[in-house]
Amino acid sequence: MRDYTAQIPEKPSDSTVEAYLAHAMPLLPQFVIRDAFAKHDVKMAGRRVSPGEPLTGGALVQVYTRWEIELPCVYEDEHVLLINKPAGISCEDDGYGGMTVQALLNGKARICHRLDNQTCGLLIAAKDAEAEKCLLNAFKNRLLTKRYECVVKGTMKPLAQRAEAYIFRDEKLGRMRVVSHASPEAKPIATEYETISISGNTSRLKVTLLTGRTHQIRAHLAAMQHPILGDDVYGDRAFNQKQNVRRLMLCSTELTLNAGGVLNYLDDRVFRIDAPF
Repeated sequence: MRDYTAQIPEKPSDSTVEAYLAHAMPLLPQFVIRDAFAKHDVKMAGRRVSPGEPLTGGALVQVYTRWEIELPCVYEDEHVLLINKPAGISCEDDGYGGMTVQALLNGKARICHRLDNQTCGLLIAAKDAEAEKCLLNAFKNRLLTKRYECVVKGTMKPLAQRAEAYIFRDEKLGRMRVVSHASPEAKPIATEYETISISGNTSRLKVTLLTGRTHQIRAHLAAMQHPILGDDVYGDRAFNQKQNVRRLMLCSTELTLNAGGVLNYLDDRVFRIDAPF
């Protein structure tokens, strides 16, 4: 029997335990959660609860089930683990308190970079200290190449280019903001994109991160007036609704390793997956 846990925020936005679990534990199918409720195998703050019970802020929720969550493995050896992270799950603890990739790895490996909660795709983790040191150094010094696929609003002009700008966190907006000019609080960014195809009023892009800032792809494309479909933070909610898009259409599809050291046998190795949209 597995015990999956989530920590309810002090001021939860969901109203019931069932509603919270649908978001906090997205890799547990709904029939598994319903079965756990039916068997009285869901606890909040140590006591058994029903689906419609109101949330207790800050409490721990536990779901007991025989269902085993398996993160999709793309590659594994004695030093590294490369997974295809599903959308809807955070890499590490965040303010929402849901399940995380790191917790699901259960000590098997340590993730060495991050993808947004709603971004899916390739995520690499180290299984020992030497591999972690190599990967962290590679990410810090941009020795790895990361490519993404996304679908955006409109048609890019030009169809392909290296775009440069500056990014900073706007505390009033509570998100990253991209500007064209340098300022003390802003960091330079470079995003390279290439149009793969055009379909009506949307385009599919291949994007290469030349710098790795928080929310860089989402914020940068939105600043160019071509937000990613399904992005309700930087994007166009009305357009998303018209397109009937219910998820962020952004996926980390390609990773080229060049970490050296104990991982030198993987130098120039290219890992690819298909975007699920």
